Amino acid sequence: MLTKDCEFFHSLTLAAILHDDSQKMKEEKSYLGLISIIVTILIITTWFLTYQLLKDNPKRGEIGDMFGSINALFSGLALSGIILSILLQRNELQLQRQELINTRLEFKQQNQTLILQRFENTFFNMLNLHHQIVNNMDLDETSTYYQGMNAVKENIKITGRDVFEKKYYELAKELNKDIENFNKIYDSFYAKSNSDLGHYFRNLYRIIKLVNETKFSIDEKEDFETKYKYTSMVRAQLSDFELLILFYNCLHENGNEKFKPLIEKFSLFKNIPKKHVYDKHYDTYDKSAFKIK
Repeated sequence: MLTKDCEFFHSLTLAAILHDDSQKMKEEKSYLGLISIIVTILIITTWFLTYQLLKDNPKRGEIGDMFGSINALFSGLALSGIILSILLQRNELQLQRQELINTRLEFKQQNQTLILQRFENTFFNMLNLHHQIVNNMDLDETSTYYQGMNAVKENIKITGRDVFEKKYYELAKELNKDIENFNKIYDSFYAKSNSDLGHYFRNLYRIIKLVNETKFSIDEKEDFETKYKYTSMVRAQLSDFELLILFYNCLHENGNEKFKPLIEKFSLFKNIPKKHVYDKHYDTYDKSAFKIK
């Protein structure tokens, strides 16, 4: 959010600068308008006084010739008036252009804010759904213990994130027997766990995909940093055993094509407990999956 805040304050600063320029142009316009009024009054007053002084003089033609330079002055003033009108129109156009820039700037900022709000609403709703899926997971297991010579069976319900720990050790037990047949072993494991894990993986993939497909900035580095920030929030919600189950799911065809590249792009296995991962499987991932590039 720090990047967005910087963009926002930068936009406000630019808007303030443009506002100051507009004020200056309005002041210049008022100043030029005042000059035009003074010049117009001066011309009318001069003409009126000249008319009053010369209207009854029989030699006013000769006297008029003496004021040829004044005629030239008035002609020059008329030309100046035309130039002044052009300048006023030019300033008016510049003012309108800067007002349009201000408007576009405001719309752009509003649009960026709306995009971010829509994204975060969807993102955090999906993250809440992720927690609900995990919390709703459960396994029924029978535990046997002895009281003296009698075997006693007890039903145990495993819920939430503890399900992933149980599932992981089930998978690891089978892999220890025949690590070369990973696909066959995982097919069997997933078939038994699909009712819980299928929904979990699909929702988790959609969260990461949403972040990846959202455009946060035209600058590629800044855009990636923002995406990495949100995917880091997701990673922080995953337990060690969730990461381990996800690790093997994305080695399988279930997640190898679509999910695995996103894991490598955003280093989602940065906190995975490596001691629980076979070296042979660890090397099938790009190193970027475990640390940021």
